[in-house]
Amino acid sequence: MTNAALVLRPATRDDLGFLQELLPRFVSFGLPPGQDEGAVLAGAAQHLMAALAAPQSDSALLIAWIEAEDEAPRRAGFLRLDTERPLFGAPFAYLADLALAEWAEGRGLGKLLLAQAERWAEEQGLKQVQLHVFATNARARRLYAQAGYSEVTLGLSKLLGRRRGG
Repeated sequence: MTNAALVLRPATRDDLGFLQELLPRFVSFGLPPGQDEGAVLAGAAQHLMAALAAPQSDSALLIAWIEAEDEAPRRAGFLRLDTERPLFGAPFAYLADLALAEWAEGRGLGKLLLAQAERWAEEQGLKQVQLHVFATNARARRLYAQAGYSEVTLGLSKLLGRRRGG
């Protein structure tokens, strides 16, 4: 790909099929014990549909396109961002979703999308971006660490109802 550019634009209903195609990316790395794949996919779909159906002024659902001189433009991924207003502390940007098409991985697009998320946060007057990631999603965790994100809290889980020692 020569002279390629990443272009972001707000999602429209025409992007619904593309968004649905990327949903399996949210579970393709193997979920931690106790996480139900169907519930994760249904929840992600519900949040994407809500963001697409009723855009809010303090959130964004952005489609990432790759435009290159030698190829037709095509969708590469998406970002979903919200503004969170906690009971204490300043509001912050919440990176709810970041997904890339499989063909787009390994091209540095994840870093570019993170930079765009940070730019969006700054444009909103926010001073921090927060996100959650499954502990088993090693590739995403590496991306976030390389971009300067650090662990703030650590969630622990224990499955109940299993016999110990056998």
